[in-house]
Amino acid sequence: MARLAVIAGQGELPVTLASSASHRGEDVVIFAIIGQADADFSSFATHDVALGTIGKTREMMRDAGCDRVVMAGKIRRPSLAQLKPDAAAMGLLARAVGRGDDALLRGISAFFAEAGIETVSPDSLMPQAVMPSGVLTGEINAAASSDIALGIGVLEALGGHDVGQGVIIQDARVIAVEAAEGTDEMLRRVVPLLDPAAPPAVFVKRRKAGQDTRLDQPVVGADTLRLAAAAGVSILALEADGVLLAGAPDDLWELAASLKLTVVGL
Repeated sequence: MARLAVIAGQGELPVTLASSASHRGEDVVIFAIIGQADADFSSFATHDVALGTIGKTREMMRDAGCDRVVMAGKIRRPSLAQLKPDAAAMGLLARAVGRGDDALLRGISAFFAEAGIETVSPDSLMPQAVMPSGVLTGEINAAASSDIALGIGVLEALGGHDVGQGVIIQDARVIAVEAAEGTDEMLRRVVPLLDPAAPPAVFVKRRKAGQDTRLDQPVVGADTLRLAAAAGVSILALEADGVLLAGAPDDLWELAASLKLTVVGL
């Protein structure tokens, strides 16, 4: 049987995904990115790969008998000096100059496809972890609904420019937009910007316009909930069927309730 390659970045999502895929009958091989992957992959066949060695990584996947690949986990973006790309990576980077991260990821997917390795989306391997719709914890009032609508509008406007998957709104004001720093750092830097006397702050997260979720799917987990609560964000509005949950849903909702967070699937 052909095998599934999991390119693993930071966090527990890659090993959670690998375990879910294994339980669904997949023969999983981990390709752990050196200096990024930090989960325990001892239950799986594992190869260490450098971030810039896309040509060698593809060759290793073929040698391992992989016909599909999935990407999971956060990636700290290094400088080009740190990256040390191989010839294949240099070609992909050159074609993606000025076109953003999405173009680079599509180029990587096409590069794998040339060798008969199909890129699949994380949610296809762990459908139980896809964000559901409706209010999961807490409650939503008219003011919060208005702020959520504003957040959606902001993300729809920015998505075509390959900017962010998240935005924080408070009292009809845009407080922060997720950019290159990612969700966690946005939540950390927003702390001094929020007004504790104003209506509750809202965090909206959804896919960018035209985003290919095989390559970059929005993810929310326990760390996100804790950081939101610590920052003073009270409401998380997440795109149903678009956001992937890094953790058992029931455990996340229990944690959200304990943190007095409202969580709603849009």
